[in-house]
Amino acid sequence: MGLTNSEYDAILREYDELQAQNRYDRQMRRQEVYKAIPVLNELDERIASGSVAATTLALRGDEAAIENNRRAISLIVSQKKQLMRQAGFPEDYMELRYRCPLCKDTGFTNNEMCYCFKQAIIDRYYLDPGRKALLEKENFSTFNAEYYSDEAIDETTGDTFREVALDARARAISYVENFDTNRRNLLLIGSTGVGKTFLSNCIAKALMITGHTVMYLSAFRLFEIFEEYRFGKKDDSDKAGKDFDMILDCDLLIIDDLGSEIANAYTTSQLFVCMEERHLHGKPILISTNLTADQIRARYSERISSRLFNNYQYIKLLSDDIRVKKLFLEGNPD
Repeated sequence: MGLTNSEYDAILREYDELQAQNRYDRQMRRQEVYKAIPVLNELDERIASGSVAATTLALRGDEAAIENNRRAISLIVSQKKQLMRQAGFPEDYMELRYRCPLCKDTGFTNNEMCYCFKQAIIDRYYLDPGRKALLEKENFSTFNAEYYSDEAIDETTGDTFREVALDARARAISYVENFDTNRRNLLLIGSTGVGKTFLSNCIAKALMITGHTVMYLSAFRLFEIFEEYRFGKKDDSDKAGKDFDMILDCDLLIIDDLGSEIANAYTTSQLFVCMEERHLHGKPILISTNLTADQIRARYSERISSRLFNNYQYIKLLSDDIRVKKLFLEGNPD
């Protein structure tokens, strides 16, 4: 994941600000508790003094005194927790709270970049503000099957469009739940407006919450990066090279609306390279497309279509254009 020094420093400053905010929030909670339970301030001072004494006793090697000091501190801590429970506060209310418990908001674990730092890079430089807003409101809990007809029938299975949609949701949830043990590729197929992007956002949000890096690119932008990587000016090519590294490195790559891009022999070959590299490293791809199976075969090489049909789990969605339905069901003409 190549970053310029200024880009790297900008993200580090965000982590510094987050840590400072964490400390401030803890101090505000402490003041709230001390105001409600004044004796806790004294208890915390006694715990701090006991900790200092423990260091001195350890240097002296006085095992009996060390044990007595440990018991005294443990008794004070138990008393403190009991008082907080009685006052209605969680026992850990005065402790630091982290957005990322894994790295404790430092951005690094075991001297390696934490997943949250990698996702911060993706969010900052690859995820447009509109997509960020969508991820906040488009998730499994807001999936609404009422937008899908319970009368229209899928002729291939005999299921209603609503049953197809509920099955797609269930399979997407299962995909997230089993992501670490069964990292399969996904292919979402359906006409325009049936909810493919919504389902992609649900999967992306759920995986990000569970500590995975997700990169979301339209097919147009992905192929644009391929072009810049090969044919762009040096600065553009260097940036595209970093983009390409990111495309290969993230836990899940989402390619939205495959078939909308302007393709040529080179970009199509690079798509195959991308698919192969990620497959070799156990990093799946989620692809959504409006194309039918026949259109995919006609548009892409046999190598790509073969991978899509043989190495990708297939999820289909059927409906009239949901975006149009929303205008009527939600009374929003805009």
